[in-house]
Amino acid sequence: TIRADIWFGKPDATEAEMIEAAKKACCHDFIMELPDGYDTVIGSEGVNLSGGQRQRVGLARAIYGSPRLILLDEPNSNLDEVGERALASAIQELKLTGATIFVITHRTTILSQLDRLLVMSAGGVGMYGPRDQVMEELNKQQLVAQQKAAQVATGTAPASA
Repeated sequence: TIRADIWFGKPDATEAEMIEAAKKACCHDFIMELPDGYDTVIGSEGVNLSGGQRQRVGLARAIYGSPRLILLDEPNSNLDEVGERALASAIQELKLTGATIFVITHRTTILSQLDRLLVMSAGGVGMYGPRDQVMEELNKQQLVAQQKAAQVATGTAPASA
């Protein structure tokens, strides 16, 4: 059930805390629209929910109990625009509690919610720092790469030594 999924590994769970986590993850409303609400059977690995719904219930499970450290691995990979906004809102609310949040992602839409970025390159740290500084450097690198590609395509690339 959705209840068991959110409460997973939390024997001291309370109904009020579970609902609060679902509200923070912006999934309470869609859960209440399901036939049995929190007691809706979702099957193994949540197969009876859409990918986005599974991710939002997973976020509720991750933030249940107000943890101080949260790791979100590809939290927006299956989210639509509404889900993206819900995730952004949840991250902002979690930041207000003082939680440390690590986000691993390939989708850049969530980056605006983050304070610092670490960019991996060739199995190591390529860049690390304040989000705006790292994004500026990434944009510069992308522009240089585009200019080089355009020069190669037009045959105007300088000869290499």
